[in-house]
Amino acid sequence: MKNTYELKIERTNGQIEIVDVTEKWQAGLNSGLVAMIREATSKAGRGNVICGINKIARSNFMDLRRAYNNLQNEGAEGYMPEDSYFTSMPGYKEWIETVEVN
Repeated sequence: MKNTYELKIERTNGQIEIVDVTEKWQAGLNSGLVAMIREATSKAGRGNVICGINKIARSNFMDLRRAYNNLQNEGAEGYMPEDSYFTSMPGYKEWIETVEVN
């Protein structure tokens, strides 16, 4: 899973379009950037930007890792299995967190 970033734009014909801008802005969208895009889009006559949408990939990987470390009481210097050990556990979960930016 990876993060994706989109803009919701109301075009001049009234149609609402979702545009994927992940490749252009890989660091994500914030309110200042959305305001600049909104201004440029309206000046160009291409519609109105309603909002930016950050879809952020999340998982409980670090929680499982911490639990393993606490159980084994290894500390920072102890043995820690590879990442695939944790991602293959039945308790491993991934989800997408959606954040709208105005």
